[in-house]
Amino acid sequence: MRYHFLTAYRNEAAIIETFLDEFHAMARNAGIAAQSTLVLVDDLSLDATRTIIERYGERPDAIPIEIIPAPTNLGNQGAMFHGLTHLGVAADDVLVTFDCDGEDDVREIPAVLELGRRNPGKLVLIERGRRAESLAFKLFFAVYKAVFRFLTQKAVVPNNFMLIPGALVPAMQRSPVVTVHFAYGVLKLNAPFIAITRDRRTRYGGRTSQNLFMLVSHGLVGLMVFYEVVVAKLFMLLFLSGGIAAAVVVAGAVAPAARQQLLWLGLGIGGGALLLLGLLVASALAFVFKLSIYALISSADERRAGSRPPPGAAVSAPRGAPPGRPDTAAR
Repeated sequence: MRYHFLTAYRNEAAIIETFLDEFHAMARNAGIAAQSTLVLVDDLSLDATRTIIERYGERPDAIPIEIIPAPTNLGNQGAMFHGLTHLGVAADDVLVTFDCDGEDDVREIPAVLELGRRNPGKLVLIERGRRAESLAFKLFFAVYKAVFRFLTQKAVVPNNFMLIPGALVPAMQRSPVVTVHFAYGVLKLNAPFIAITRDRRTRYGGRTSQNLFMLVSHGLVGLMVFYEVVVAKLFMLLFLSGGIAAAVVVAGAVAPAARQQLLWLGLGIGGGALLLLGLLVASALAFVFKLSIYALISSADERRAGSRPPPGAAVSAPRGAPPGRPDTAAR
């Protein structure tokens, strides 16, 4: 059995060596270094991150490190999926995925592995506990978690930090929605799982790479992974709020004493419904766009693979050339 550890990076030269030091210390202390492979997806980095990783991998005590270059900047979710599709994981192996910026505590990995051993064949999903962000960020995330649970009927809100049994990897490699939101795409497969909560650490260097806008856009697009139930519930809310708005406006028309207040209330409810519709349309368009990017990349990979001769195939000599000798006519 082997342990595969998958993460993605982009322009992380300032912190990548700190991550590598902490990861290697964890693996050695846990006694799994000899059975481990660290896979890092290069999401089109423009700095010296890859050079630092390659230099680190040359150390005699380094765990085997594999770098998978992304064909373009895919974003964190797309890069993780790109790396997933290039992995060869046996059924009895274990895959652990996480972010390498320090916010996912790699020192927790031995405990996660132990939990996986006690629950063979099950995903181990890790939900965020306390966060080290601003109050506004924390409040919005708490609201988002409540909305996510209401719209999707899922009890857990997972993130990239998870353990995946090797037998489940092929199904995830074939699921295109994983490229839109890695964790939600895995959750959508409805594989057996257990969930735990772990606090989110401060990023290496103390500065987070996320902001409120990124959280909003990422969360809204992620909801579309569960489009079958989410879209239906949102349309029901739209019809309900539209009906309430119409009823309030009618009430205002027949009740002159409160006409102005009721009209403003109706307009407010109607405006909220339009805003909800706009968010739904924007999220759906972003979801479709990300899936289209994945489809284009997959198609390009298939064309490149088809243009290469299969391993071991004989290459025929050009017409007019004697067998076994090169054609010299073009010289």
